[in-house]
Amino acid sequence: MYQAKAAGKNTWRIYRPDADHSRNELSRLSWKERIVDALENDGFELHYQGIYYTHNRQLAHLEALVRMKDPDVEGGCIMPGNFIGHAEKTGKIIDLDRWVIKEVIRLLAQYPDCPSIAVNVSGRSFDEPELPLYIASLLTQYAVDPKRLLVELTETSAVSDLSDAQRFIDALRSTGCVVCLDDFGVGFASFAYLKQLKADVLKIDGLFIRDLPNDRDSQIFVRGMVSIAHDMGKTTIAEFVESETIFNMLLEFGVDQVQGLARSTAKKPPWP
Repeated sequence: MYQAKAAGKNTWRIYRPDADHSRNELSRLSWKERIVDALENDGFELHYQGIYYTHNRQLAHLEALVRMKDPDVEGGCIMPGNFIGHAEKTGKIIDLDRWVIKEVIRLLAQYPDCPSIAVNVSGRSFDEPELPLYIASLLTQYAVDPKRLLVELTETSAVSDLSDAQRFIDALRSTGCVVCLDDFGVGFASFAYLKQLKADVLKIDGLFIRDLPNDRDSQIFVRGMVSIAHDMGKTTIAEFVESETIFNMLLEFGVDQVQGLARSTAKKPPWP
């Protein structure tokens, strides 16, 4: 009955243990406890992936990606796909966002010569008006140049709550840090929101990049995104750049920076 209700009205379901609501609830509670424990006991770590300029292939900045330490495997880690959803459902994503931001700013302070670093902030943070103030206070506390911190927000999250996202982005930009709109292009009305969402950087979603040489429609979309972004004074980044052919096409299109598929290939920081 509960599985049928969860699927919508006027329907039926044959009982499946794996879809049992009570089991899912227990799993969610278990993950919440694990996330809380990891936050309190050094159970998370950051890995870093490079983003490179297309014109000279030099490192532009890094992206920080959170991993949970695996207590059952020495040196192992649990990928975010396994815990981010639970963190969002249980509300612990706000605490996790703050942990990542603080760790990155601390690292930037510790290594003044390291590149700028981007952090991902969840859509739930749009409901946290104090987060930009938190970022500003940390930047001041650690004496870090705000321009060395990039804050990435997903386009889909921003568009789903446009007014809150607009206020949030304006507050972030007032701190002096760089704002990046991630997964750009997945919303069909993307271009219509650019005027309201005053991000500094647009990261083109990998959906348009993966099969770029064989997909003429994607080529048209990417050219259009790059042209409009540049006309509006914004920097463009392409994700999932996994071949020389794709790289050369993006270079021809005028994309400013590129990032590989390898979010799973991100490594621990390359500094001592």
